[in-house]
Amino acid sequence: MHLLNGYSYQKLASALSLFLVPFFILLNPVLAKDKKQASVIDDYQKKVEHLNLQFARALEKEDVQAIIQYYAADATSMPEYHSTLYNVTAIASYYKRWLSATKDNRYQRSIYSIKIIDGYLLESGTFTHDFTQTGHQPFHYSGKYIHVWRIDKKQALTLVSEIWGSASWFDRSSMPLSSDTAAPVQIIPVKPAEKLLADSIIDNNAEVARLVKERNGPAFSAFYTDDAIYMPYYTPMVIGKDSIHSYYVKHEDPAVTIDDVQINISRILPAGDFTLVNGFYNVKWRAGGNSGLVTGKSINIWKREKDGKLRLYWQMTNHD
Repeated sequence: MHLLNGYSYQKLASALSLFLVPFFILLNPVLAKDKKQASVIDDYQKKVEHLNLQFARALEKEDVQAIIQYYAADATSMPEYHSTLYNVTAIASYYKRWLSATKDNRYQRSIYSIKIIDGYLLESGTFTHDFTQTGHQPFHYSGKYIHVWRIDKKQALTLVSEIWGSASWFDRSSMPLSSDTAAPVQIIPVKPAEKLLADSIIDNNAEVARLVKERNGPAFSAFYTDDAIYMPYYTPMVIGKDSIHSYYVKHEDPAVTIDDVQINISRILPAGDFTLVNGFYNVKWRAGGNSGLVTGKSINIWKREKDGKLRLYWQMTNHD
């Protein structure tokens, strides 16, 4: 084996230094950027945790004004077993009536993930809500949620869209406002600049509706990103495309006939590579001698991936 002498080692070290110095010059800004981004995410997570804690305290103190201070004027809220609430006035009315019909409210949220996108912060997590409805036994409500927060110029957060639902089946009579008359759906017209985007989502919805009618469970996962989160009704979070695939294979029961499916859009909020969509749906079904109509709503967060296709990044549905 040929060994380098001292002079050769000196030349080698000098050559390596010429290579490594520019490498580290290039690497340092990348590391600094990643560190800064992690710090921003950490700061926002602390903000959201604080807001969630304030909301819980306001609910427990039955302070409606303190509850609604977190909502944007154009906020939409999607309670389970209730129609969509389309503005902060309707949300305030909902909580006033909820508090009149319940006592001993105890509430807690736990953040699973946050994602900062253009002008918005996405939050997913789980919750527990213990309460006693007048004339009923105490009820333990446990489930998952999605929040869409708007980030203003001063980095303050206001809640622009939310949905929540149970992680398991429960009877709708357990919810004090479940007998409310369904409110009409309010659809915000698509802006001309967003028409092509809306058309793409409408096409995807039509294809999904076709798969529902065909009960073609294995085909659904193609509409999701690899790291997607899906939150169907009466089910815990389903995380990742493989898990979503398994869910749909089991869920699309061929013993249930689907006569009609309508999946519609009520609002679109573009956010760079992401598109935030509020939706609503109707499903007519038959099974044996039974039949029915299921109505519900959803938050769908579509992501434009590198191949140019829109796929679902986060999605949650619940029943009216």
